[in-house]
Amino acid sequence: MACVIDANVFLEVLYKRGKWEESRALLEKVKAGAARAYVLHFTLHGICALLGKPELVSRFLAELSTWRGIEVVETTVEDEILACELAGAKGLDFDDGLVYYLAKRLKVPIVSYDRDFDGLDVERLEPGEALRRLEER
Repeated sequence: MACVIDANVFLEVLYKRGKWEESRALLEKVKAGAARAYVLHFTLHGICALLGKPELVSRFLAELSTWRGIEVVETTVEDEILACELAGAKGLDFDDGLVYYLAKRLKVPIVSYDRDFDGLDVERLEPGEALRRLEER
């Protein structure tokens, strides 16, 4: 199963929030290459901005660069214009619009805790649901 991973899944682990263990379990599968995931470079920038300290950012990015199942996706200005159009039509903000645009383009679900993705024509899964699907394969 391939998916687009939203920032909140990473943040759940980094800040050890309420569902960090299921998020970590999914990210470990991606790290090992047992699951295929896409993440926007834009998403990583947002996470890095929240981390703030260069040493934390460097450690996070160095770790991520070793993951076998992840692909960091760049967007063009044209992609971002299309994402804005989709976001406006679906009532999403810009960053959610980019995630939605990528998932729609790749025809894969979004893994996120953000319910703003519910009711769209792209499926949203929480990390625990994504893990269960991987185990069913």
